[in-house]
Amino acid sequence: MNWNYEAVHRMIKTGILIGFASLVIYLIVTGNMLLYIAPHLMFYVEVSAAGLVIMAGFQIYILVLSLKKKVVVCDCGHDHVHEQDHEFRHSHSHGPLRSIWMHVGIYSLFALPLILGTLMPNTALAGSLAQNKGMNVSGVAAKAKAGSSELVEIDGNADAELKKMFKTNVYNRDYAKLGIQLYNHELIEMKDEWFIEKLQAINTFVENFQGKQIKMTGFVYRENGLPETQFILGRMAMTHCIADISPYGIVSETVDAAQYKNDSWLTITGTIDQTMYHGQKVMKINIDNIEPATAPTVPYVYPDWNFASKL
Repeated sequence: MNWNYEAVHRMIKTGILIGFASLVIYLIVTGNMLLYIAPHLMFYVEVSAAGLVIMAGFQIYILVLSLKKKVVVCDCGHDHVHEQDHEFRHSHSHGPLRSIWMHVGIYSLFALPLILGTLMPNTALAGSLAQNKGMNVSGVAAKAKAGSSELVEIDGNADAELKKMFKTNVYNRDYAKLGIQLYNHELIEMKDEWFIEKLQAINTFVENFQGKQIKMTGFVYRENGLPETQFILGRMAMTHCIADISPYGIVSETVDAAQYKNDSWLTITGTIDQTMYHGQKVMKINIDNIEPATAPTVPYVYPDWNFASKL
C-alpha cells in the first residue's frame, strides 16, 4: 500500500463525501430533516443523498487504485507515480508543489459545516426568533386585499345566509369557503394541517366567529405592550426552509396569564373574540381551560399551496 500524494487527497475527499452522505441519511431516517426544510422538498434531499452515496463510492474506487500505484522517490521534493500499462509502456507524472495551508483551508470549507452539522443539537427555534421577526397575529395578507375589489358571494351549495355573512372580494373567496366550513364546526381545532389558512380565514371574518369555541396548542410568547392578562400562543411556520421561518400566533387572555412562562407549551380552549394589536383589530381567545403540552418533535406548521382544491 503506497501512501502517495494523490492517495492522501483521495482519502480526505472520500471521508468528506461519506460524512455528508451519512449526515443527510441520518437526518432523513430520524425525521430531523424536517427541522430544516419543508416536506415538499424531501424528495430533492433524498435524491441528493443518493448522489452523495454514488460519489463517495466512486471516490473509494479511485482511492483504492491510487493506493496500488508505485511511488518513485527522487531528490526534487515531489512524489512521482510510476505506472505500467498492459503493453509495458511507462509513464512518469510530476505533480506541482502546493502549499499545505492552502489545502487545509480548502478542505476546512467542507469539513467545518460537516462537523457543526454533526455536533450541534437539532433544536427548533421559537420565542427568540419571534422576538427578532415579530409575531404575525393579524392575517395581514388577507386584510390588505379586502378593499381592492367589489365584494361578491362565493359559489357552491352553502346556506344563502352564510354566503352573505362571508361575502368577500375575489382574492379571498377561498378563505371565505374555508371560513364557512369552520363556522359550521362546534369546536374549531387549530391543528398543524391548514393552521396558517385557518388563522387567515378567521382573522379575515373575525366578526363572524365571535363566541365560537376554539382549541389550539402552541408556545407562550410575550412582547412589550401586552397586558399582564394576555400572552400570544404561537407556532413557527416554515414555507420552504429554516431561513424563511415566520412566527404566527393568537392573542390569548386569562386572569392568570402571568404564571405561564415564555416558550412553555400549552393547549388552550376558549371562545373567539376581538382585540386591538398594534393598531389593528385582530382575533383573540378568551381562555376557558389551559393544559400543559409537550412540544412536538417537529414543531413547525407549513402552508398548503393547494388547500383551495381540497375544500
